[in-house]
Amino acid sequence: MDIFKRRSLLALLALPTGCAIQYLPPLAASNIVSGGLAGAVRAPAVGQSWTYSQFNFYNSQLIDTVKEEVVDVDGGIRISRRSKNNTDLGDEFQPVWGQVKQDSYWDFLQTYETAMPLWLDNFTVGTSQSTDTHYQSGTSSFRYWISAKTTVTGWEKVAIPSGTFETVRIERFIRQNHRDISRLDTVRRETLWFAPEIGRWVARETNGEFRITGRRGGWIGREDHFRWQLESWT
Repeated sequence: MDIFKRRSLLALLALPTGCAIQYLPPLAASNIVSGGLAGAVRAPAVGQSWTYSQFNFYNSQLIDTVKEEVVDVDGGIRISRRSKNNTDLGDEFQPVWGQVKQDSYWDFLQTYETAMPLWLDNFTVGTSQSTDTHYQSGTSSFRYWISAKTTVTGWEKVAIPSGTFETVRIERFIRQNHRDISRLDTVRRETLWFAPEIGRWVARETNGEFRITGRRGGWIGREDHFRWQLESWT
């Protein structure tokens, strides 16, 4: 069984008997008009941190709490990511603020040959950028193709338990070859509610799907659907 499908199944089985499955409700967000500029983005500095609650979108279950902290800005920005049990989730590395080179948000660590934008220099609604490159997965030296389109889709005011933030809504559409050779046509979608004042997102949602080699009828497998939601920041 695919690791993503297995994890989702285990999460569902963990629910109490007779408990109705409740999808994670949408963020409390409202459209706003803003003239925010890239120059308003908080610059990175060692010691800055963000703590996120990680939720399963399908059943609203709290899966983990993750602390992300800037640990180095010499020659690029390195962000450590550790779960509440102090497990190292893999560092994120951005050679330039907003351009990710090493990405630890997915199933396996991805290191891109060309940095991929997490947000754009221009926050004007409708602005987009497409990137085609290759990546290495984990410690493997094999190169996999990946393509992503990053689009600014709006400005939204987001209310979450940790506060209310003016955010840029950024959507990313990703197609890639996966290290699992049984997969075909892996497609991923993610949405970031990026708050310039904190230099990071207050919420981030990821999900994906793929076809399985040799399955009849174009059988579709689904990746986990997660939301990371800001608890606190320094």
